[in-house]
Amino acid sequence: MKFKAILAFLVAGSMTATAAAQQTGAGAPPPRPAGAPAAPRSMLPPPEPIEHITGNVYKIFGGGGNTLVVVQHDGVILVDTKMPGNGQAIMDEVRKITDKPIKTIICTHSHPDHTGSTDFIRELYPNVRIVMSEGTKAELAANPQGNPKLLPTETYKDRLTIGEGDERIELFHTGVGHTGGDTFVVVPAAKLLFMGDVMAWNMAPFLPAGGATAIAVETEKLVDAVKDMGIQIVVEGHGHVNDWASLVRLSHFNRALVTAAKAAYDRGDPPGAAVAELKRNPEFAPLLDTHIKKGLEYGNTPLARAHMNVNVAYTEFAGEQAGFGIANGAPLPATDKHKGSDPKDTAPPTPEMLAAAVAK
Repeated sequence: MKFKAILAFLVAGSMTATAAAQQTGAGAPPPRPAGAPAAPRSMLPPPEPIEHITGNVYKIFGGGGNTLVVVQHDGVILVDTKMPGNGQAIMDEVRKITDKPIKTIICTHSHPDHTGSTDFIRELYPNVRIVMSEGTKAELAANPQGNPKLLPTETYKDRLTIGEGDERIELFHTGVGHTGGDTFVVVPAAKLLFMGDVMAWNMAPFLPAGGATAIAVETEKLVDAVKDMGIQIVVEGHGHVNDWASLVRLSHFNRALVTAAKAAYDRGDPPGAAVAELKRNPEFAPLLDTHIKKGLEYGNTPLARAHMNVNVAYTEFAGEQAGFGIANGAPLPATDKHKGSDPKDTAPPTPEMLAAAVAK
């Protein structure tokens, strides 16, 4: 499946929430990407109370991806706006800390759980600045069912500086990875980096777009681009507030996964052999955890994601198209070029695993 088709598959039908549904805030069940694991409303957490990270920077978890909130002297910058139907909930949380207007929305990528409530906020603030990469705009515009109110007022190619002095924000696009337009957001005064879904739930990234080799290159370029900026806090696209060492570990893991997958592929071993090799490195243990993460009760474990990404790598080496299914956990079928994967490696979590995760 070609990239644009994959993207359309992800977002089709997910941008069509009505204005009435938006007004209900988190009360209306948000749609999910087509083909994604079913996420019952009880398993998709609504936005939680706003959380102070450091200085003038806050985070709102739930309702889709994390929303970063940066309070500046003349207004508020939001990074990502969750699923459709969460605009009022975002505003309710922002109003707990400031009455300043929303002046800028930055979109880390095109998926609906990160852009879905931009239109609601745009209705409240018609002059809001909406910034995203050229690639993200292209992906949103390519969706025949897309919402034009999600499109940007401004795009950039590789790097963009917003503001100056202590209120400076730096945007970086370092290549194709999770999507074709991933944006990384640095708040230099806070020594903080917001990752979007290239780093989420402290596990290997979901790869519907760029592939295993591309994500390794993308994260290596990011680390190189920001290594001298004194980053201490790394906020993931979903869930965690992490640190610089964890980002470096993820970059090493993405590269090690491709290296181990290529070696196993060349030997004629099944994909699971590459994950077994990754397990030998104690540095990677957090990225191979077997527990369901909070907020990902509809998904799978870090270990399963590693298996998924090795499966994607095998399709790359074989010149095959992984498609959304393989990237999202379908077993890799055997072909004349490689062995198939064990379906148990990427099987959906058991009811017991889900019950334990929800009980946390």
